[in-house]
Parts: sequence; C-alpha cells; structure tokens
Amino acid sequence: MAIQDNSNRQSGISRTRRRWLLLLGGLLLIAIMIALLFTSEKTRDLGERILSPIELLPLPGTPEVYDIQGYPAASERVFSRFLKQKENQALFAKLKNYLHINRVDQVVAPFELLRQGSDWRDLDEPAFAIPPVENWGLMIYTLRVLQREIVPRIGPVTVVSGWRTTSYNSKAGGSKGSKHLRFCGLDIVPQKKFTREQLVPVLRDIHKHKGKQWNMGLGIYKGIRFHVDTCGYRRW
Repeated sequence: MAIQDNSNRQSGISRTRRRWLLLLGGLLLIAIMIALLFTSEKTRDLGERILSPIELLPLPGTPEVYDIQGYPAASERVFSRFLKQKENQALFAKLKNYLHINRVDQVVAPFELLRQGSDWRDLDEPAFAIPPVENWGLMIYTLRVLQREIVPRIGPVTVVSGWRTTSYNSKAGGSKGSKHLRFCGLDIVPQKKFTREQLVPVLRDIHKHKGKQWNMGLGIYKGIRFHVDTCGYRRW
C-alpha cells in the first residue's frame, strides 16, 4: 500500500512538472513571437522611412537662390515647391534611396543633382527636373569619381547643373549629345576658394592619371566651373 501511495505521489509530481514545463514553454513561445513581431514592425518602419516621400523643408530665411562662387543656383526653398508637383516627391524619395543603396548619397546633396542649370530664369524653364529611372545608374559612376578622385583633392563641391530636359538643354544652347541629357554629366563648382590658376592643374592631373580607368570626361569652363562625366574619355 505504501508503495502504491509513493507511486501515486511520484506520478502526481511528474504531471505537475509537465504542466509547469508546458506553461513555461508556452510563455517562452509567446515571448519569442512578441519579440519577432516587434522586430518586424521596427524593420518595416525603418524601410518606410527610407522609401516614403519626405519633403525637403527649407530653414526659415533660406533664400530662393544661392550665389555659388558667382553662379546662381536654385535653393532648397525652390526645390521644396518643386516636390509638391505631381509625383515629384515620391520619385525623389526613390532616387535618394537608390543613391543610398549605392553609397553615393553623401557625395553631394541629392537635390543638387536635379538642378538643370544656373540660367533657368532667363530661359523660362523649371529650376529642377527628375530624370527617368533608367538613367539613374549612369550617375552612380560620376558620383564615385567625385567621391574617390576629385573631392579628396579639392574638397567638397556644389553641383550647379545636373540632369537637363531636352527643352532646357536646347534653350541653353547645349550640345545635342550633352551628357546632362543622360544623367551622366555634372557641372560643378568647388566650395573652397580657388583661383583658376590653382584649380585647373589639379583637375588636369586627375584626368591624366585616373581619367581612362573611369572613362572620364572633363571640361573646364571660364572661372572655376567645370564639367565631369563618366560617359567618354576626353577633355576640353
């Protein structure tokens, strides 16, 4: 009889232990599911913040036009109005994400790539335009040239002319084969103070030693404005 009682007690302890183990297992499973759900929500939230259209809000007092070393350039205030038109905001968000994925979003301010030129007011053309998605890949290589070859030598730069529409390019007297029409070329001004005599030899040296490997085009205009693209090795 004592043996049977002891067996019953052992059986009861085993059942209690199993119930506790099942309960703890269930609680652990719930905790894991909650953690996974939280992580998923955070990841989705991060993805939406990267991909969602975010309007560029200019600071109070931002002028309409910047004077960039003597060249007029439309500011963030003008660009903010541009984003409100049609699907511009969503397209710009996608472009920024594309530049980010390719690790060139910090080379210049992304909105600068969409400046058509410094004479938009005289031409009665929009200050900004967004290129077709199929052209975006070409700009990656041009930005990498800036990132790896030019900025290390002359410091930060500002883009005064990036993508151009056919209409803008025609009115501006640009070549029909302009690399701006392919979203490959940029007209640039250094942010640091350079004389032409200081800047030109540095740019020519970069082109001489690195130009072929990048298929780099270099054009040097009057003053300190210059052109860079990666759509044909040449210099003018």
